[in-house]
Amino acid sequence: MDAFSPSIPAANEKFFWETIYMAEKEIFIEGEDFPAQSFDEEEFFYCDEATLAAQKSFGIKFLFPWQRLVIANILDSSGAENKDFEIDGQINENDGVCRGKQIVLLPTGAGKSLCFLTPALLLDGPTLVMYPLLALMADQQRRMQEGSLSCVVFKGGQTQEEREENFRKIECGQARVILANPEVLQNEKIICRLKKCGIAHIAIDEAHCVSEWGDSFRPAYLTLGKIIKELEVKTVTAFTATASPPVLARVNEVLFDGNAHLVQSSADRANIHYEVRYAYAKKKAVLKACIELKKPMIVFCSSRRKTEDTARLLTAYFGSEKAKFYHAGMTKEEKLAVEKWFFDSEDGILAATCAYGMGMDKGNIYTVVHLDAPEHIENFIQEAGRAGRKGDDVNSVLIWSHKDQAKWRQAQKNSREKVMGDFANSRICRREFMMNYLTGEQVICSGCDICDAQKSGKKIDYRADDAEFAFKFIKRNRRLFTKDETVNILTQKFNLRDRDFFKENVWEARDMQEILTQLFDSKKIKKLGGFWENHLDIKAEKPRFLFRRFLTAKSIHRLYFLRRNFRHFQKKLEELRQLLS
Repeated sequence: MDAFSPSIPAANEKFFWETIYMAEKEIFIEGEDFPAQSFDEEEFFYCDEATLAAQKSFGIKFLFPWQRLVIANILDSSGAENKDFEIDGQINENDGVCRGKQIVLLPTGAGKSLCFLTPALLLDGPTLVMYPLLALMADQQRRMQEGSLSCVVFKGGQTQEEREENFRKIECGQARVILANPEVLQNEKIICRLKKCGIAHIAIDEAHCVSEWGDSFRPAYLTLGKIIKELEVKTVTAFTATASPPVLARVNEVLFDGNAHLVQSSADRANIHYEVRYAYAKKKAVLKACIELKKPMIVFCSSRRKTEDTARLLTAYFGSEKAKFYHAGMTKEEKLAVEKWFFDSEDGILAATCAYGMGMDKGNIYTVVHLDAPEHIENFIQEAGRAGRKGDDVNSVLIWSHKDQAKWRQAQKNSREKVMGDFANSRICRREFMMNYLTGEQVICSGCDICDAQKSGKKIDYRADDAEFAFKFIKRNRRLFTKDETVNILTQKFNLRDRDFFKENVWEARDMQEILTQLFDSKKIKKLGGFWENHLDIKAEKPRFLFRRFLTAKSIHRLYFLRRNFRHFQKKLEELRQLLS
């Protein structure tokens, strides 16, 4: 019989089923922290030590193959007693890389936490888990305590007595898990004490932060490789949900000196439908998406101010209890209040920065909208993955404007910053583009706007609808209206056009200003001088005076001289008209 799935001994059968169906407290929630599990008790079951430990402590039914692979590597490298928990009876070391040093790439919601907390129950020494955010550490501590899994937390601002109490719990075996962030591990005294604790395994959650943050505002991440060597821990696992080859290479270099083993499942989240909407007035495009798409939803913004502005727009339309904002500038009490409101909400809209995301486990988010494009596509996939953690069909919408397009054109060729714009302007399947960039994986698209258009015999219009509407108005009324007059007229026309959809007037003068500014920047329209001073006109794409190529330089100079005199005459005529009036 396969050692990976042995039969249950009669003496253990009662215990086995009790641990599945009668777990006292659950740290993890099915469909949120790990995929929903379809279980047929007559078809298969496992009773190896790791699975039984996870069932008893976490209330899960079974471990998925990728979780079992990661756990097997950890236990094998640590020398744990796991003879009945091997894949095909042995661990293959033929790849020449120690499987105790592994980077685990699993999509959001695949159950990464189980991969390091399950071994923590079985290893002889404690497990050190590094998290990027204090809020995430606090959330994990709360859930472990509720599940009767003892842990301690090291963070900044602790007293000497608090840290001594932590070490006492570790040394007496009361605490199986140590939670910390990279910054607190810069303290040499803490490192020296931890070295004496016999740490068996180090887990680094959200390991992409090594590359994303280590090279910018959190240099402590770049010291983790040195810290691992100082602690003399041979089993180290880095976990992340999204990482491109450059990010993986950087993580491998910093943490493992380039000698890590990669465990990677499919990066594709088949239940997410990807869409890009092109608009110059982006906040109104967000409002439209919030009306059309299923809630609860998150609107990710690039700054604190934008989250507040977006929430203000949404509360004005939907009501104060339907939309709120969340960012790092809020107090702890304010954050907790918003987190609780959104967790309990069935139709709420949260305008948030990336401060909301990692470790926030809300299973029924159905839509993620990006008001601003993330800097890298890995961040985009990470944020889009906040939706659909229960496996429901969900939507990811990116709002793309001319400003985004201009930023994309300025990005260096083949840079990570360039990829986000390549995605927005892609002519091939959105999902195929992302998988090609991340892993080269071949997938069948389960839903994106480009494939939907192809199936219906249509083509994606990469032009912004609001910009085209404004441009066509100016083209029909060339030189008739000034900019201020155009703003007022367009505001009325936009509201008249969209009143049936919004049921009220939502377009404002500042929306028109935003559209016209980008039309100016894209050189589609221009402001005239002279007789039509301050009036708007379209900018001709081709030279209107083709006969210039046949003129001599002297003739062209003469024409410029006549035009200058004509403009001077126009100016004097205008001054005379004002005197007479």
